[in-house]
Amino acid sequence: MGRPEIPVDFTVPERGVFAQYLRCLRKAAGLTYRELAELVPYSAAQLKRAAGGSYLPPFPLAFAYASVCCARVEDIDLSRVAQLHAEAQQAVDEHRHKDRGSTVLAKPEFARGAWDLSGALRDQWAYAGRPPFRRIEQETKRWVSRSTAHMIVTARTLPRDLRQYVAFLEACGITGLQLGKWLRAWVRVCGFPRTDEEFARLNEWMAPVVNEKYRKVLREEYCKLLRRSREAEIPEVQELQMQAQREMKALVGKWTVPVRPMAAVHGRRRRMRTISPAAVGAG
Repeated sequence: MGRPEIPVDFTVPERGVFAQYLRCLRKAAGLTYRELAELVPYSAAQLKRAAGGSYLPPFPLAFAYASVCCARVEDIDLSRVAQLHAEAQQAVDEHRHKDRGSTVLAKPEFARGAWDLSGALRDQWAYAGRPPFRRIEQETKRWVSRSTAHMIVTARTLPRDLRQYVAFLEACGITGLQLGKWLRAWVRVCGFPRTDEEFARLNEWMAPVVNEKYRKVLREEYCKLLRRSREAEIPEVQELQMQAQREMKALVGKWTVPVRPMAAVHGRRRRMRTISPAAVGAG
């Protein structure tokens, strides 16, 4: 008498259900794995592993396994085998997708430049389970090609326009109102539409929810920029102010007249003093 089979692995429930179904077919047919292997082009070890639940066998192997069993048992529909295998395949893909996913949340709200935005896109791709570039190309209807997706993920480029940017994010699981902070990051890093024609082209493909969110982001970012410009806090103004201060310090330094070191009373350490132009009557 052979050793009893190990219990079915139900780590992925649908895959375990499929393996259990194969075991039930073999027992109903009254076949051992060795006898079953003589009737199909697979070894007994392959057949036993297929019914173990630890991995999902290829459909040709599963179909051959079930066909031999069904030939000896009446009232068994092979379409049930195909259905269970398809459900198990989908569950295995989802399980693999979750295992590959990262736990690091993307934070586009902190993006202040192209490098920050590129890092946020890479984090979102990893958090979405690192979807294959081929699948991204299919889901975006080739708006983001495989090569472009690879370049975005490897921080070699940013999406060329807003449409490609949104398409990549949707392929990575960001849709609808979730795009709000990403749209704000895009406007902050890449700027506003340059012309009315460009803005009109953007509205042609945007969904109503995304379009409304994008308009709101444009208004908010424009108001922020306007307030900053009035307060003279935009980087360009700050740079001009710092440059003027540097030039003023250099100019004052040229007119400062050095005086030789003078010893203080009671042996105190020497000090270097300077006299301003006004003190000596310099123009």
